[in-house]
Formats: sequence, structure tokens, C-alpha cells
Amino acid sequence: MSDTINQNFTILIPTLNEEKNIKRLIETILSLYPSINITVVDDGSSDDTVKLVNEFNDVVSLINRKDNDIKGLSISIKEGIFSVKTKFFMVIDGDFQHPPEAIKDAITCSDENPEFIIGHRIKVEEWPFLRKLMSQGAKWLATISLLFRRKKVPKDIMSGFFGGNTTYIQTLLAENSIEDTGYKILFDLLKVAPRDISISQFGYVFKNREFGDSKIGKTQMIAFLRSLI
Repeated sequence: MSDTINQNFTILIPTLNEEKNIKRLIETILSLYPSINITVVDDGSSDDTVKLVNEFNDVVSLINRKDNDIKGLSISIKEGIFSVKTKFFMVIDGDFQHPPEAIKDAITCSDENPEFIIGHRIKVEEWPFLRKLMSQGAKWLATISLLFRRKKVPKDIMSGFFGGNTTYIQTLLAENSIEDTGYKILFDLLKVAPRDISISQFGYVFKNREFGDSKIGKTQMIAFLRSLI
């Protein structure tokens, strides 16, 4: 994949206490996609995440939100999107659950010049039954919510591995109110996007988190339920 293509993309990595993952993730992305832009948006980590990111300060941008009053995944991603200067961007988890190898498929999708690029999970590795039930329930509720609003429904509404045309999505965020304390900003964007949006999609295998803990808790669940209505 050429350097010119890579330079058209920014990879956004929202983080919170990912010291065991972030250095290896950045190294992996840079080895696979030389010249690609990377921005880490840290939401106030109490570990060495920021320190490790700063080791790459010549090639990786850092947005440090430690002093921001409002915390959360959605607002971190939102702030990251507004910082992007390239034509396209992709959001990827900081814990290897989204495989860096699949970024090439997102870049390929950009050839269609879509407004949204969305990765959909074709397989989930070893999730416990309750986690699968919660995920399917959330997906079902989100689908009903979008259909009720007569919006386009992608294969994976709840995907955190997504991106698209930077200017288009920046405009959506600027012109619409998005749930800042939520954790599924793609769903919130799809709610306010026109029905005729163009979406390019690619499949990937959702990996298990190797280190660290999930950040999804009661606050995020309540924010998601609030966003449904």
C-alpha cells in the first residue's frame, strides 16, 4: 500500500489505561502502514499510557483529555475527529480487539469515496454467553431505533471500528447534538445522518482483549439507553 494512500488516512485511537497495549499497537500499525497518521486521544489515564505514547511524539499526535470535565469514549472520539486533517479517518480500539491488519480493508473501501466506512464483526472470539446476549440485544434495539427513524442500517450498527470522510462527519458532529457520555458514537451519527448516506463495509474477526479491562459499565449502558430515545 503506497505512502500516498496512507497519508490520506488518520487512525484515531481512544485510550484509557492501555499501557499494556498501546506501544505494541502503535508499532504494529506503523510497521504495516508506513507514513499513516496516528492520533491517540487519551481520556485521563492513571497509568503510563501517555508516557508511552509520548515516546512516538515525532510520528504520533496526542490529545490529552486529563483536565476535561466530561469524560467518555464518545466525546474522546468526537474530539479526535475534529482534530483530523486528512481526507479519511478510522477509529480503532487500543486493545487489539480490532485487528490492525484490517485497516488495509478500510483503506481499500475509501476507493469508493464513501461518507462512512464501517467494519462489521464476522466472528467474535470466545465471548461468554452473557456478553453475546448483551451485544445482540443492543444491536437489535439500535436497529429498531434506526428503522423507526427511517435511517440506513449497516451490518454492524454497534461497531467501534469505523470512520469515513472527515469533512462530512465533522459537519454532522458540528450540526447535531451527540450523546457525549455514550460509548457508541457510530450509532449516534447514523441517527442524525441522512437516509441516503453512502456506506462502504468490510468484515473482520473481533479479537479478545489480551491485557487490561473493558471500560463498559453502568454509566455507558445508561447513556446508550438514553440515546435510543
